[in-house]
Amino acid sequence: MDYKSKPFIVFWEVTRACLLACKHCRAKAQTKPHPNELNLEECYDLIDQLKKWNPLLIITGGDPLMRKDLFDILEYADGMRIAIAFSGTKLATEDKLKKMHDLGIARIAVSIDGSNPEIHDHFRGRTGTFEMSMKILDMAKEIGLSTQINTTVTSYNIFDLPNIMKLCLEKGVDMWDVFFVVPTGRAKPELMPSAREFEDIMCWLYDVSRKTPLNVKSSAGCHLRRIEFMRDRGIYDIPHGKTYYELAKSLEGFKGNSKEIVAGAYGRSMALRRIPGITDGRGMLFISHVGDVYPSGFLPLKAGNIREQSLREIYNESKIFQDLKDPERLKGKCGRCQFKHICGGSRARAYAVFGDYLMQEPKCIYTPSSHDFSP
Repeated sequence: MDYKSKPFIVFWEVTRACLLACKHCRAKAQTKPHPNELNLEECYDLIDQLKKWNPLLIITGGDPLMRKDLFDILEYADGMRIAIAFSGTKLATEDKLKKMHDLGIARIAVSIDGSNPEIHDHFRGRTGTFEMSMKILDMAKEIGLSTQINTTVTSYNIFDLPNIMKLCLEKGVDMWDVFFVVPTGRAKPELMPSAREFEDIMCWLYDVSRKTPLNVKSSAGCHLRRIEFMRDRGIYDIPHGKTYYELAKSLEGFKGNSKEIVAGAYGRSMALRRIPGITDGRGMLFISHVGDVYPSGFLPLKAGNIREQSLREIYNESKIFQDLKDPERLKGKCGRCQFKHICGGSRARAYAVFGDYLMQEPKCIYTPSSHDFSP
């Protein structure tokens, strides 16, 4: 796929309405829909544009279930590869999950930020969301819907990650997507772990993906691609920190698995894939509830609006997308790094910390070397 001319993955925030008040919410979600959110006809037009690209489409919010016409949107998008991420509330009924299954939704994603109600509900801002999320996962499994748990890593839940991993295994989810917090929206800078902790956590996630049956990916944590490349080839030479060793205790007794990590595109089944190079604005874009287009949901720099321009024009011609699609424009050590084509760092985190989306990833401890590993 030519990521310079069309994205591999599109995140579409169909609404900003949500019943929760998560402490790290990118969207600063509200309890009621925005009066100017895209209407159904505009949604249909957007889907027509997306079908020409046929990307992996992630329906998100807010909470998509807050849209009364959500299933009209899903039905119109028939034939596309679609996953949907929604909140752990009573809106996620068994009947709605069955409808998603019947419509061929490839996967549903539920956020779990703690292994128990005390931790999870604290982050989500409402009592009972942990229990409801568990119920949703159980219902989906019984129906036959593929499930995914999304976890946002913050400085407050690092050492609960092994417990969440075990929860993922117990629930039999098909993917664990680990988000590394970006200080935007409601998320404060102090929620970010240190660069050393980022590296240790990702090295542990590498171990999880090799030693357990769990499929693992990272979001806003492109370093995992570098770590995978280096450790698979035996060239990783960064000493582990104490966080890694503490997390590693959770894997004692696991003997490994034969799961294969494949570079390529998601199929309809959305099996485990590694997509080298995709990051904010490079093979990825985000569409807001009012039609604004961004490189990602965590990089709040508007490139255009679908009410004024075609999606293709925005992705191919706006300056920010042109900048982000060219790794040679990266600055600092990301610009010097031999892994910039498969990693490239979080452009959103660079912007949040330095005010420059081309600056180096602020939470990476790797020092570029003169070695050419030619990924």
